[in-house]
Amino acid sequence: MDLDHNKGSLTALVSCFARGYHAFMSKQPVFDDYAANSILSEEEKRFIASNWGNAIEFFDPEKSKSLKTFEEKLEWVMNTQTIPQLVSRARYTEDGLMAAVGRGVRQYVILGAGFDTFALRQQNLPDDFIIFEVDHPATQAFKRNRLQETGMTIPEHVKFVSVDFKQDSLRDELKKNGFDEQKYSYFSLLGVVMYLEKEDFYKLLSTVSDLSPNGSSFIFDYLDNAAFNEKLASKRISQMRQITARTGEPIITGFDPLELDLELQNYNMLIYENLSPINIEELYFSNRDDGLHAFDHFHFAHLAVNKQKLGND
Repeated sequence: MDLDHNKGSLTALVSCFARGYHAFMSKQPVFDDYAANSILSEEEKRFIASNWGNAIEFFDPEKSKSLKTFEEKLEWVMNTQTIPQLVSRARYTEDGLMAAVGRGVRQYVILGAGFDTFALRQQNLPDDFIIFEVDHPATQAFKRNRLQETGMTIPEHVKFVSVDFKQDSLRDELKKNGFDEQKYSYFSLLGVVMYLEKEDFYKLLSTVSDLSPNGSSFIFDYLDNAAFNEKLASKRISQMRQITARTGEPIITGFDPLELDLELQNYNMLIYENLSPINIEELYFSNRDDGLHAFDHFHFAHLAVNKQKLGND
């Protein structure tokens, strides 16, 4: 799988459903994506809910027997198998973005944007702030059509950047849509890196650092190497790898959190922050009674562009 994953539209819908479900059902949402439900049709919600609720038999046969109603089964699956990772990484990304806006960042590039709703939930951004939603042309066309069907107004400061990464240049397509290489920028890439070959990920980092000034940010989530060790991997990540392999989108890439800075040194990036599952649990899931907990093996990283100037000998 690459950034053009062929199930992009379905992946976008499922992620959107999970964020909307959490916002609607939780008394204390970790991430309040109140716009998510508005994008999905009732048919899509029923279809996704049915599939997730019935998946409890795969995740935990015993739990499937003890929970009697479909609603209870759906809630258990959503709260233990999908929502925590989706809402915590979105919260981390957007909290960091708002702090960056305070530092002068005026360009936000959402790589693999899918059905991201950030642009639909903002009312107090600076007048000169621009959001670039980057995704495969098919997924992006699907989203734009859906926004029109639901009567949602697309804010003027949103630029849809269609990129087929197999043949298009991210840099060229961003520049065509008004991206300014002289302005501080904030990039996010969520739920994708684990599916990429490392070489492709590093190539993307090089592109981002080339077109951004020092101090720009790049946010992503990743798996640690233990997730690929059968003796060390949690049951949840093992099941996740089984599911993605069956769908033709295998999880293939992990990193050693302690060596990540060394791996990135050739791509003009420095680690500003590198959160472990324990850090994520403390930040977003302490003192909750709804069964939400940070996922084992998943980390959040905030990189800063740091291009070294070559001096004269």
